[in-house]
Amino acid sequence: MKLSVKCFIFISVMFFTLTTQAKPLEDYIEEAKANQNSGKIAEAMKIMEKALEEYPDSASAYAYLGLYTGMQAGETENMAQAGELAFKSFSQLDKAVSLDSLSIFARFHRGIMGIKVPEFLGKLDGGIKDHEFIVKMSQKSPESVPKDILVQVYNLLGEGYKKNEENDKAISVWKKVIELDPESDLAEEAKKQLTENITTPSKPPEVKKTEKLEYINPKDLMKSGKSHLEKGECEKAIDAFKKLIEKEPKNIEAYTSLVKALGCLAEKGYDENIYENTEYFSGIAFGVMNTLDKAVDLAPENPDLRLLRGSIGVHMPFFLGKLEQSMEDLNMVLESKADKSKKAEALYYLGIAHQKKTMEYWNKVVADYPSTEASKMVLEGMRPKVKRFDPSKFKSAVVSVDFVLGFQDALPPQTAVWIEDKNGKFIKTLYVSGFSGYVKEKQLWLKEWAASSKYTDADAVTAASIDVGHHIYIWDLKDYTGKSVKSGKYVVKVEVSSWPSMKYQLVNATIEIGSKEKRSTVEEGDVIPSLVVTYYPKK
Repeated sequence: MKLSVKCFIFISVMFFTLTTQAKPLEDYIEEAKANQNSGKIAEAMKIMEKALEEYPDSASAYAYLGLYTGMQAGETENMAQAGELAFKSFSQLDKAVSLDSLSIFARFHRGIMGIKVPEFLGKLDGGIKDHEFIVKMSQKSPESVPKDILVQVYNLLGEGYKKNEENDKAISVWKKVIELDPESDLAEEAKKQLTENITTPSKPPEVKKTEKLEYINPKDLMKSGKSHLEKGECEKAIDAFKKLIEKEPKNIEAYTSLVKALGCLAEKGYDENIYENTEYFSGIAFGVMNTLDKAVDLAPENPDLRLLRGSIGVHMPFFLGKLEQSMEDLNMVLESKADKSKKAEALYYLGIAHQKKTMEYWNKVVADYPSTEASKMVLEGMRPKVKRFDPSKFKSAVVSVDFVLGFQDALPPQTAVWIEDKNGKFIKTLYVSGFSGYVKEKQLWLKEWAASSKYTDADAVTAASIDVGHHIYIWDLKDYTGKSVKSGKYVVKVEVSSWPSMKYQLVNATIEIGSKEKRSTVEEGDVIPSLVVTYYPKK
């Protein structure tokens, strides 16, 4: 009997040991790699997520998960989902580096992400620093960095330096690629880059247009900055507050004043300067949030700061990834000893945040389940009531272009309304959204309008972006030169492109200009569910 009990205990212990023994991390990694090689990136992500459950403190597990999450971001066509995955990837790679700052693998892949993602995400400098770190590691300890990794690092540094317009540095690292692996495809690509860039000088140091500030005393800098801000001299105010922060890095008022100055710059809206720098406003947005993050780091329990960051954060574009942080800030204000007015303000902005969350869910329904009843309910819920047009207010003959934008995205869509003759010849643009109108050939959203108008009259009709709702534009029967058109048939076109969902629609309606009133109605699609074009002859 005793022997049987001992045997039972021994068998039970052995069974428990075998069933609870962790699967080696290397096995998870190899399995994930196999799925990656087969093009199953989503499966590779799941495998590394399981690995993290067993190895929560593993830099390698976080690094591989970050790699596959980044790859998945690059594969999806849903821009909102791509942005979410990109931020997750950076978070995972950041965690890997925090667990092991010397991890070549983590630094390498975080650097790739930083250099490859769009520059408005603000990750380029970090990506360059990661790869510069690997170069320094290889110089101190050559055996620590495999040759194939080092060649790729130099090649990517060339790309990063080129984006930063540091062409001298780019040329230097491309030469290093050729020196290390002269027969490789990367070397051939480096040679092409050298041919294109060898005679291009580096970007000269930026000359600031702001006047040199007279004051160096912190109090004078604050006074000067506020004075410039009151006068609407945003750039000078920013310069003053930045210098103040350099002198007093723990001065919270300096940070909040800098945020106001950056906001002053943003309030000017789109103008022709956006052509020179299409990421201008994205840069301001990142600057505002980075400044607020630094201020909150200095005083995390300050409800005024958290309210400021939360209220601004809920209005930021989705690609900054600040909505959840903003909601945490606003909830902190509600739980604090702040007065009733501040708590009421926090609730108001939380309402805006939840509206944005609603739109995220609704956009996901439309993007991922377009043919479902739920998708129809979303589109019906977005569709606004239609207004009416009164032709009696116009003395001369006109054409009214009456349409509905029925889809709401995280950002207002890019929209163009224009006229062509029956043979497709461009006549006149009635309206184009601010961004597309100002950046002209650099825009990618309104391709049909761009091809037709060739931006001939964009400057005259560019205006703030319109959003979901009912809109009416009037054509005075003149072409872009101001000359009256002849009687006959004309085509009214409305083109809309939403981002990040990439919902797109182009609608055409033919209208005949003559002696009698005519109407053309088009009802198709969800982005522009209704277009009514009416010709009203002179009375």
